[in-house]
Amino acid sequence: MSSNRKNARQGFAVALTEMLSQFPDIDSLEVYEFCKANNLPSGHVSQKEVRDLYAGFTFCVSALQRSGRLSDRDLQHQVLKELLPILLRKKLTIRDAVFKVFIDIVDQIETTELKSVIELFSDTLKVGWTACTLEHLALMAYLEKRDAACVSKLLKNHWGYSHLIHPQNYDKMAVILKTVACEEYIKPQLVIILDNLLSSKSFNIKKVNKHFFKIDPSGENKNTVIYMLSHMIPVIAEDKLDAFVTKNMLNFLLKPLVSSPESVQSMTSVLCSRVRIIKSCDIKLTIAKSCLSLLPLRASCLHKVLETLFSSINREDTEKFTSILETSFLAPIDVENTTTKMISEFRNDCLSWIFQVLRSSDAKTVFHYTKLLFIYAFFSVKAECSSMPSIKVPIPEISQVTIDFCKTKFNSCLKILSTSQSADKATKRKGVADDGRYWVYHLLSSSLSLVTNEKFPMINDITDHEEWQILWSVIDEVEAKAPESRSDEDWAFELLFLHAGILFFEEQDQARVILKDVNLCYEKHKKGNKENWKSVFVDLLISILSYESLMLRNIACGCFKLVCADLDNESVQLIMDAIVSSENEDEETSDKESDEDENEDDDDDGDDDDDDTNEDEDNLEIESIDEEDDETDEGEDEDEETDDEDVSMENVVENMPSEEESDVNLSDAEEEELVKEDKALGAAMKGLLDMKVERKKERKSNTLKKVKLVHFKVKILDLIEILVEEVGFSSITVNILPGLLNLVASPQVSCGPVYDRVLGIFKNMFSMKSDKLTVKFNEAQKIDVPAIQKFAIKTSNKKAQQLAVQSLLMLCKTHLNNPEPKKKKRKSNLSKEISKDQEVCDVFAGLLEDFFTNKSTKLDKSLFYQIIERMPVVRQGFVKDLLKYTNQDISLFAKMQSISLLNRILSFGDESVLKCNEEILDSMGDLLTVLGNNDNPSPHHIREVVKLCQKLHSTAAKCTFSLSKVPEGLKAALESIPVSQIALKFPDLASLSTKTLKCLDS
Repeated sequence: MSSNRKNARQGFAVALTEMLSQFPDIDSLEVYEFCKANNLPSGHVSQKEVRDLYAGFTFCVSALQRSGRLSDRDLQHQVLKELLPILLRKKLTIRDAVFKVFIDIVDQIETTELKSVIELFSDTLKVGWTACTLEHLALMAYLEKRDAACVSKLLKNHWGYSHLIHPQNYDKMAVILKTVACEEYIKPQLVIILDNLLSSKSFNIKKVNKHFFKIDPSGENKNTVIYMLSHMIPVIAEDKLDAFVTKNMLNFLLKPLVSSPESVQSMTSVLCSRVRIIKSCDIKLTIAKSCLSLLPLRASCLHKVLETLFSSINREDTEKFTSILETSFLAPIDVENTTTKMISEFRNDCLSWIFQVLRSSDAKTVFHYTKLLFIYAFFSVKAECSSMPSIKVPIPEISQVTIDFCKTKFNSCLKILSTSQSADKATKRKGVADDGRYWVYHLLSSSLSLVTNEKFPMINDITDHEEWQILWSVIDEVEAKAPESRSDEDWAFELLFLHAGILFFEEQDQARVILKDVNLCYEKHKKGNKENWKSVFVDLLISILSYESLMLRNIACGCFKLVCADLDNESVQLIMDAIVSSENEDEETSDKESDEDENEDDDDDGDDDDDDTNEDEDNLEIESIDEEDDETDEGEDEDEETDDEDVSMENVVENMPSEEESDVNLSDAEEEELVKEDKALGAAMKGLLDMKVERKKERKSNTLKKVKLVHFKVKILDLIEILVEEVGFSSITVNILPGLLNLVASPQVSCGPVYDRVLGIFKNMFSMKSDKLTVKFNEAQKIDVPAIQKFAIKTSNKKAQQLAVQSLLMLCKTHLNNPEPKKKKRKSNLSKEISKDQEVCDVFAGLLEDFFTNKSTKLDKSLFYQIIERMPVVRQGFVKDLLKYTNQDISLFAKMQSISLLNRILSFGDESVLKCNEEILDSMGDLLTVLGNNDNPSPHHIREVVKLCQKLHSTAAKCTFSLSKVPEGLKAALESIPVSQIALKFPDLASLSTKTLKCLDS
C-alpha cells in the first residue's frame, strides 16, 4: 500500500479491508504494529518516499476502520496519536485523505468518550488563531459540532469566544481560508467548516459577504471561492438568499467563473437553479448587470446564467431588464481583449435576450423595441445622427452581422405585435393598438420623419419611388373610413398595404410586385359584387406565400384569418388546387431525376463523383446546397483526372519502344491524321466532363426546387390550418378532406414537414368541441362521403385509410349530436323515413361491401373494429349486413372474417344486437353445414363458428336476455360434429360442440 501508484494503493486497501472483514481470527493489533513498522518513514528518505509511506499507513488504518476492526479504545487512541502529526505536517499532498480517515475514526467514538479524545490532543487545539491552519480550524469545527459543551471552555480561553463560528471570528477564518487552494474538488476540511458555519444560529450574511469571498492577487484561491459558493448557495434558505447574493459577492463569483476550468462548471448549474427562486428584482438586476459586464469575453457559463435569469422574471419587471439590455447593446462595457467579432456576438446575444423577455411583455413595450430594431436594421445610424434626441447612437458602430440580426429579430417582434390581443376584447382583430389602429401603421408612420431626414441615411433609399407615394395614398384612403364602418376585408387589405410598405425598406422589387397585385385586388373589392374578388384575394395570398420572406408569410396568414369565415367553396378550392399543382410538379421533378439516374447507370464512365451526387440528391436541406461545395468537388474531380492522366502517361512512356527498337517512320499525312484524332478525342473528353458538371448542377437545382416546393406546401397548409380553426368541422372543411387524405397517401409526402403538418390538421379537427361541429350531413352524404369512401377503398396507405375512417366517424358523430328538425309527419311518408342510425350505417356500407366481395380488397378488419368500438349505433346494422354476406356465395376466408367481426360486436354486450340472435343462430347453422360438407373441413373454422355460438350464449346470460329456440339446422350441425371424422383427429371439437349445444338448449 506504499506503492507510488494511486490505483495500486486503492486496490490493496480494498483487498485488506475485505480480508479483515472475512477472517476475524486475524489480530487487529498485530496488523497495526506490522503496518506501523513497515509504512512509517525511518532514517533518511526522500520527500516522495515519505509521501508514499504515509499514504500506505493511512490506507492501512482506513482498512482497519472500514472493516470494523478498530473498535478497541486503546487502539483508537494509539492510531489517532500517530495520524495527528501526519495531518499537521506541512507540504504533504495527502493531508485531505489523512483528515478524512481521522474524522472517520473519531466518528466511531461515542459522545460520552469524546472528552478523553479532546484531552488526548488538547495541546494541538490550544494553538488558537496565531498558529492555526486549515486542519486546526476544521478539527475544532468538527468537535464543536459533535459536543459544543466539551470544547466551549477551550474555545473561550484560546480562540476568543465560546463559539468558534462567531461573527467576530469571520475575519480570522477568512485569512485562513484565503490560503486554501482547491483544484479538482472541494476539500473535506472546507466542507466541515462551511457546514458548521451555515448551521450556526449566529450566521451573519453581511459579514460572510464582506470577508469570505475575497480572491488572492495571485488567483490561487479562485477555485476555492467558487467551491465555497457552490456549497453554500444551495443550502441558503430562500428567505435569506436575496440578502446573500450581493454585488460584491457576484464580482467574486463571476470573474473567476469566466476563466475557470471545466471542473468548476458545475457552479453554473448551481447558480442557475438558485437564480430561479430569487424573488428580489434588484438582486436579479444586479446579477444581470454583472454577467453582462463580462459577457463580451464569451463565457458559456455566463450565457446559461443569463438565459435562466431572463426566463424567470415577472411580467411587471420586463421593462427594467430590457432597459439594461438595451444599454448594453448600445454601449458595451469596455472589457480587455475584446474584438469586433466578440462585440457583434455580444450585441446579438443582447437582442436575443430582449426578444426572450418581450414574449411576456405588453404590446407597448414590444412596439418600442420593434421600432428600435426597425431603425437599426434599415437606417445607417452614425455619429452625426446624435442630434436627434430619440435616437441613441451605438458605440462602436453596428457591424453588418448585427444589422442582419436586427432584421431577423425585427420580423420576429413584428410577428408578436401582429398576434397581440387588443384591449377591446370585443374585436377579433389582433395586432391593434388602443386607438384601434394597427401597430404596423404606427410603426410605418413614425418612419416618415426618418425617411425625409438627410442626416439619417437609409440603407435602401425609397424617397424617389412613385410606388411609395401611391402606397400612402391608398393607406390614407382606408384610414379615412370610420373603424366601425370597415369590413373585415378592409382591415385585411390595410394590413397587406402596410406590410408592403415595410417590405419597401428591404426588398423593393418584391414590394413593387406585391403592391401592384394588392392594389388590383383592392380595386375589384371596391366594385362590390360585380366580380368575385374573394377568389382573387385568396389567389393573391397564395402568390404572396411563394416569396421567401417570413414577414410576408406571417401577414398572409393574418389576412387570411380575417376573411376565411366568409369564403365560398370556389375560393377554398383554389388553396387545394395550389397543393395539387405543387404535388404534380414534385412528381415531375422526381420522375426527371429517376430518368437521369437510369441514364447514368447505363454509362460506362461512372465514377465516385456520382455517389457523392446521389448523396446530395437525397438530402433536402437547403444548407447542403453551396456554391463552394461545387467548386471543391470540381477541384477534386480535376485532381483525380490529372492523377489518372499521369498514370496513363507513365505507362505509355514505359511501353514506348526505344529509338534503336523503333524503325517505323510516319509520313506527314499520317502525323496530321493522328493530330486530328487527338484533337477530336480531347474535344469528346471535354464534352463528357462538361456534361457531368451540367448534370451535377441540374441535380442540385432540382434538389433546391424540391425544397422550395416542400416549403410552399407547408405555407399553404398554414392557410388550411387557419381555416379549420376558424370555421370548425363545417361543409367547407369536409370538402377539402379528400385532398388532404390524398396528400397523406402521396409517396412524395410519406414523411417530413408536410406529412407532420397534415397530421396536425387532422388531429386538431378530430379534437374539436361540439360547438365547432356545424357540417350538414345531408349535403356531405351526396358528394363528400362517397369521395372519402372511394379513397379509403383505393388507397393502400394504412395511415390514410385510418384517417379516412376517422373522418367518417367525425361526420357521423356530428349528425348524431345535431337535433332533428321538427317537421309535420304525413302518413304516406312514414314508411320512407330513415332513422339516423340507419343513415350512419349507410356511411360504412360501401366499405363493408368492398371488404367482403372484393378478393383484392385493401381494407383491413382493424378498421371495422374501430368503427364498432367508437360508434355503438352501427352494431345492430353491422350484424344484419355481416349475416347477409355470410349467407352469400363469397370466399370462405371472407366468411371467417365476418365471424371475427360478429365476435367483436358480441363482446360489447349490446342488447340491440342480442335481438338478432335468431338470425345469428340460423346463419351459423347454415355455415356449419357448409363447412361439414367440405371434402377437407377446416377444424379451425368449425371451432370459431362454435365459439361464436358459445359467445352469444354467454353474452345473453350476462345481459339476462332470453335467447330464441335453437334452430333445427344448427342443432343438427352441432350434433353431427362429435360423430364426424374430424372429431377423431381433434377431440376438443366434440366436447366443445356438445357443451355449446347443452348451453343453448338450457
